[in-house]
Amino acid sequence: MTAVGVTMRRTIGFARNFPSTALAMGCFLAAAGVSFAFNLRSADGVSASLASVWASSVAPFLPALAAMLAMDTWSDERLSGRIDLLLTASVRESDLVIGKFLGVWLLVVLAAFASLASALALVRFNAPAAFGALGPADFLPGFAALALQSALWCAVSLATSAFFRHAAASALVACTLMIALPRGLWAAFCEWSAQGRTAFGEMPLDAHAADFAAGVVQTGPMFGYAILSVTALFICTKRVEAIRLVGRRAAGARAGAFAAVLLSIVCAMLTLLLAIRLDTVVELPLGSSEGRMSQRTRGILAESQGTIAATCLLPRNDPRFRPVAHMLRYMRAEAASHGAARIQPRFVDPRWNFSEAQRLARLGVTEPSVVFELGRRRAVLALADGISERNMASALLRLATPPHRTSIYWTAGHGESSFDSYGAFGMSDIARELARDGYRNSALDLSGVPAVPADCALIIIAGGREDISRVEAERLGAYLKQGGRLLVLLGSGDGGGLATLLSAWGVRPTAEKIASSHTLSGEDVVASRFSAHAITSPLKGTQIVLNSPLSLEASSAAGGGGADGIEFSPLVEASGRCIAAAVERGVGTGEDLALRPTRIVVVGDSLFAMNGPLASRANANRDFLLNCVAYLAGTGATTGGEAEGGVLSTGMDRRAWTSFIVKSGFVVPGAAFLLMLAYVASRRRRM
Repeated sequence: MTAVGVTMRRTIGFARNFPSTALAMGCFLAAAGVSFAFNLRSADGVSASLASVWASSVAPFLPALAAMLAMDTWSDERLSGRIDLLLTASVRESDLVIGKFLGVWLLVVLAAFASLASALALVRFNAPAAFGALGPADFLPGFAALALQSALWCAVSLATSAFFRHAAASALVACTLMIALPRGLWAAFCEWSAQGRTAFGEMPLDAHAADFAAGVVQTGPMFGYAILSVTALFICTKRVEAIRLVGRRAAGARAGAFAAVLLSIVCAMLTLLLAIRLDTVVELPLGSSEGRMSQRTRGILAESQGTIAATCLLPRNDPRFRPVAHMLRYMRAEAASHGAARIQPRFVDPRWNFSEAQRLARLGVTEPSVVFELGRRRAVLALADGISERNMASALLRLATPPHRTSIYWTAGHGESSFDSYGAFGMSDIARELARDGYRNSALDLSGVPAVPADCALIIIAGGREDISRVEAERLGAYLKQGGRLLVLLGSGDGGGLATLLSAWGVRPTAEKIASSHTLSGEDVVASRFSAHAITSPLKGTQIVLNSPLSLEASSAAGGGGADGIEFSPLVEASGRCIAAAVERGVGTGEDLALRPTRIVVVGDSLFAMNGPLASRANANRDFLLNCVAYLAGTGATTGGEAEGGVLSTGMDRRAWTSFIVKSGFVVPGAAFLLMLAYVASRRRRM
């Protein structure tokens, strides 16, 4: 066996005989497990990849693990005096350094693999839906990125250990160089800049791991880690050579070693700058396109034609750049798979691409935005409105089809949630979705108008705190008799006139509030029992979350046949009670008699569609409400309940999350620590 192999095996054997190794790995698994659990919960319902979440959760703790495992590789040799005997052997210093490096690096990679295995097992058992279209092999790029980073951390820790006699001092300095210095500088730059993270982007070390895990491989960082690792190992080798030369008349040799170290640092910096300057991006085909795009988006892309230029006006260091770039590339690949439109992503950095930025500015485009252009037509998506797949698909739809000329009227004057309110209890989020689909949102005060405007597609009553008057109820009733459409989201004060009106149209709200054991916060109700209706059929396999909804039941007006017959259809059930229902008058007679059937949808809660719940929960609330609007407007429920492209959905409630966090951060790491400790004890008994 070569000297490198012998040294590597000796390093691994030395490390596995000490309880400190078991403690270091146990702490690493616990920290990475807790970080992964909380990051997964934060990513639940947003555009993210499970592989990226895991990689970015583990990456911050690898330097500390490498420092703990490598702190006594040379320090212990120097403190005990064994290094004098070791350096008298006819073995090159480089072989000793590489052997020790490989031993420590393999231990760190083994710990990362254990973290990945435990994370995959826990997610597979607790939230299998979070995998989406990913398979175990799709986690390899992220694991490779962490292994590449680990090589740098191990090399730096090894070199640091060669400069100190005490392992604790070596670990402290290594953690300062690998953790405190880069992350402290990044935090200081973000704090110093008025734009914060927008000016400097995400922490590069974590961003690189997340990019690799998402299948976007950047050659610049990859070569950078390799260059810095080789440089750290070279410095370590020269330091060991200097230790060998201590006490001899070799001042010139030590000065030459010092000069070589300085030259290696300069060469490494120049090579690193060149690697960054020549950085290229390679995209790996992870998962499948069906896992990246929703059914709605795939349909829009399949029907698009021509060449669509998608210009992203955004600095490359903006945190939104990466998800936008990924989404545009996914849409390009999906459109190409259908032989549809050719989507050509272009990226314009206003600080460098002055001419293109000026052209967009003359067109009225403001930063940051994505501009879709098809011939002379243009659709602009302001990134301040969100960067979800749904928003981009709506922009493409507006580009291909003329906008609707109908209005959605929101009642006002009774304490309803407002469509132009941007607070947690406003409805601006849903209103923007409807505007993207071509509707015009307008307020309607029924007490101040003689009749509902003629361009009304439907009326929304979004949870009033005060009852409507008799006059307002009569005007609503007259509108409904003419084939009107009404969406009612019940609030705390929805009784009296509104309850009487609804009862006359086949649905009666009760005073009973539903409670369920399937909950996220203890106060809400998670519902997943959907009926076979045009609104809810696409949502099978998903869940909606409502806040103590009221139950609904059919009133005496429901039933009958012909043009005046009213059909009551439960939509959603929880705890055996109906919490959302649709009623329709004149089912099946519209085509024969040229009548527009009256349609009403009633949901026992109004909070579920407000800005706060939509932003903080992973559920199908948004899809459910948009399907209600599509059904009432007569366009069909085209929104499925499946996740948007790259949207991560776990489906876990509060109890499941608590169990997942405990297992990830305590149970699995604790079991691993006890097993390693038992192994160390058994080896010591045999020695």
